[in-house]
Amino acid sequence: MPKGQDRTRRIGEQMRRDLAVAVPQILDHPHASLLSITAVRVTRDLSFAKVYVTHVINDADERQTLLRALNAHAGQLRHALAQKLSIRKMPELHFVYDDSVEYGARMDHLLHDLVKDLPPEEESEEPA
Repeated sequence: MPKGQDRTRRIGEQMRRDLAVAVPQILDHPHASLLSITAVRVTRDLSFAKVYVTHVINDADERQTLLRALNAHAGQLRHALAQKLSIRKMPELHFVYDDSVEYGARMDHLLHDLVKDLPPEEESEEPA
């Protein structure tokens, strides 16, 4: 892995850990503690960071409300990160919903249904 990509990956991981602590403290939302930050992808020049979040409540309206609140408090969260990280340029934060967990669960369910509908395998007798 090139040196620059490794650095941005490490910065993203540290941002993910620090945001997991900062979000429930800064965000005034009843479900902020139920939020999980799954990944932070930082651009190579450290200008932008896309923060992927998941939420245990599957209500789409609640999800949008929470994302709006996160993006509204992005400046405060960015400031909190700047206090913890010692990098020259603090990336601008943009929060998006990570649907990979739901997608994986849906694929698992589809595969399970597919296998369930298959006829049972006949046992082949091997000559002795």
